[in-house]
Amino acid sequence: MIRSMRDPGPPKPESLFHLRDLERFMAIVEHRNFGRAAKVLRTTQPGLSRAIAALERHLGTRLFSRARRQIELTPAGELLWREAPALLAHAASAQRVMREAVSGTRGNIRVGALSTSRYTLIPQAIRLLRELPPQFSVTVVDATPALEIEDLRDGNPDVTLLRGPLRADAELRRARLRSDPMVLAVPEHHPFAQRSVVESHELAEEPFVELAPYDSHGYRELGRGVCARAGFVPHVAQEVATIDTLAACVAAGIGLALMHDAAGELPVPGVVYRPVLPTPPSVELHAVWRANDDNPGLEAFVECLVATANPRAA
Repeated sequence: MIRSMRDPGPPKPESLFHLRDLERFMAIVEHRNFGRAAKVLRTTQPGLSRAIAALERHLGTRLFSRARRQIELTPAGELLWREAPALLAHAASAQRVMREAVSGTRGNIRVGALSTSRYTLIPQAIRLLRELPPQFSVTVVDATPALEIEDLRDGNPDVTLLRGPLRADAELRRARLRSDPMVLAVPEHHPFAQRSVVESHELAEEPFVELAPYDSHGYRELGRGVCARAGFVPHVAQEVATIDTLAACVAAGIGLALMHDAAGELPVPGVVYRPVLPTPPSVELHAVWRANDDNPGLEAFVECLVATANPRAA
């Protein structure tokens, strides 16, 4: 028997959105039953119910309708159901490539990133590195939201990828990998999705989803600048920790987002990217590492990142 849940209430910006959440969600969709899904996931039904309730609170919307004791997807749930397989497939592919990369014989490079580039650019750079002599192994480590620079200074990882206007630092080195246009991310059924371009002043009354200020490394300020130049302060419906969650919230209809065009790295069904006028500053992607790091494989890996990010220049 499936117990009804209370309204999920307003979203909690301090909570995080994990791939494990998508796995739980997809198991329930597949089995149409919390109990059977819990058995497949080797957890308890109450524990699974609590996890889904936390996910709903995080997204600020119900994913399942429990009327008449039937498990049915809500419109927001349908959006997430369409998005989840692509996200899980990208993560599985990245993990497979990264595990395969840890077979080098000379030195080890530890890579950590929360950027969406971890789904495409990092695996491609690892494959390129493996084609070059001598062989280095690569270990991918989990980046800590808002603490990527601090982790880097502490020696773990050796290199990280960050987006935004990074401040100069004598203790750190960086290489510009790519510059992506800042665009408006909107749900596919929003009126702006039918437009070829959106004027920034038209956004004044719209709800927004933003990166939390302590997580953004200047990324959030780029979007805030677009709003300021148009003469308004955005109404923020939710703050999140990662670009992945930002796109998921847009797909769920929680708000719009000013972000880089991530369609090539993170194809989220239900999200449409539209140019904004006046044209906002681009969002730069950098590889960042310690200036005093003498890891013999670090320079080679950064060169692979640069070559992968700029295939025409290579």
